[in-house]
Amino acid sequence: MKRIAITGAAGLVGTGLRAQLLKSGYRVLSLDIKPIQDIAAHEEAAVVDITDQAAMTQLLRGCDAVVHLAACTTDAPWPEQVRLSVEGCISVFDAARDAGVRRVVYASSHHVVGLHPRAPQGPLMGDTAILRPDSRYAVGKAFGESVGALYAYKYGMQVLSVRIGNVNTRPIDRRRLGSWLSWRDLGQLVAIGIEHPDIGFDIVYGISDAQGRHYDNATAYALGYVPQDSSEGWDEQILRDDPLPAPGSAAARAAAELTLGGQFSQSEYEGGTDRLLPGARGAA
Repeated sequence: MKRIAITGAAGLVGTGLRAQLLKSGYRVLSLDIKPIQDIAAHEEAAVVDITDQAAMTQLLRGCDAVVHLAACTTDAPWPEQVRLSVEGCISVFDAARDAGVRRVVYASSHHVVGLHPRAPQGPLMGDTAILRPDSRYAVGKAFGESVGALYAYKYGMQVLSVRIGNVNTRPIDRRRLGSWLSWRDLGQLVAIGIEHPDIGFDIVYGISDAQGRHYDNATAYALGYVPQDSSEGWDEQILRDDPLPAPGSAAARAAAELTLGGQFSQSEYEGGTDRLLPGARGAA
């Protein structure tokens, strides 16, 4: 039975992922700065600050993989992003390497490409596109992808970066019809990162079946991902609750409407949105 560490295990995503991995037969080491509630059979837990590299190294000894979720999860000011998403990420990767853990599943975010236009304004987004982070939060996640690439290519670790969309029981609006991820599909993607023999440094989108909406998730499918859930069938209800804006209106031209990042893109956005569209070069 493989032993898998999860950082940020007390959070919403961490709590759901713990249940999925335990159901799949893994032993789980749940790590968070807050105490873990309701520890299950085959689960251990510890309170730790991810920036404490020495403590992390000790805790990770004997683990087969680490799933790194812990980060600054809001668009907080830069100092908090740097401490949690930059320094914390470095600490976790260094600790994993020092502890002999060769596999890391890194929880990135689709917001690292959030300022790209979403279909139909732009093409489906693949995993080789130039990064366009939509927020300070997204910059922190993009940094983590770079750290993962360094440790994979330089040190021979196996790193799967999962650009998680919106993990929920169902899609909740039009934008998230294309970025919704069910709990069991999250568990499946993480299990691929733990088990697949050919992981080097790979990037996949953490979405359930949403083909033709926003993302090209070919890399995930090539690694054997078979989504169990789909956003198909939700359109009528979603459009009733979240109707399309009037063509040509200010709402239709807003960054929240045009981009993959939605409100993350809209927050603090300055100027016009023409510069976000295909073929634009610095338009104001």
